[in-house]
Amino acid sequence: MKKGFTLAEVLITLGIIGVVAALTTPSLIQSYKERETVSRVKKFYSMINQALLLAINENGPVDEWDFAEIDQETGINVSNKFFEYLRPHLKIAKDCGTQSGCISDAMYVKLNGSQQMAYGTNKIYYKVILVDGSYMWMRQIYGTGGHCNAFDGGYENSCGAIWLDVNGKQPPNAIGKDTFAFVVLKDRIMPIKNEDCVLEKEGWGCAAYILANGNMKYLKNK
Repeated sequence: MKKGFTLAEVLITLGIIGVVAALTTPSLIQSYKERETVSRVKKFYSMINQALLLAINENGPVDEWDFAEIDQETGINVSNKFFEYLRPHLKIAKDCGTQSGCISDAMYVKLNGSQQMAYGTNKIYYKVILVDGSYMWMRQIYGTGGHCNAFDGGYENSCGAIWLDVNGKQPPNAIGKDTFAFVVLKDRIMPIKNEDCVLEKEGWGCAAYILANGNMKYLKNK
């Protein structure tokens, strides 16, 4: 006589499979999200530096560009002219300029959970959605002696700053988790080099960490 599995045995087996799946699936999903984020940060870093190099080949070093601009209505430094140098070398799906609509209007937070800023409604920043679905915004940096004459992100003579949100308006909209910052120098773009890429700190240096280590193990720090 051929023996098969009883209904009880089948149900027990399925139950065990379900428990194992419940235990392992969150870890697998988190691992996939981490690999995707790391890949997007690396891809963006390569792409934005290539775009800057092309702009430099056409217009000279960034510190020779003419991009100082003040909005006549608000009196604040805006970044329209600064962005125009990079525009021809970026693949853009949507361009919102200094208006809202291209990035989340919600409050962005730091890695430790403290509030940072609602970038989407701030007219200082020039905002676009790239064709890969990631969000990018940037601003010029105007020091006391003019543009490209400020200390920012750990670098002297910074010209501007760029932010990347790898997953658009989806949460967590947090520095070091899905949002990363870079500094524009006269001849290259570099990740902010603050030594704060640990959970209890702000996370500004996490792009540098990812580019150096190829992972996001800092999210597991205790």
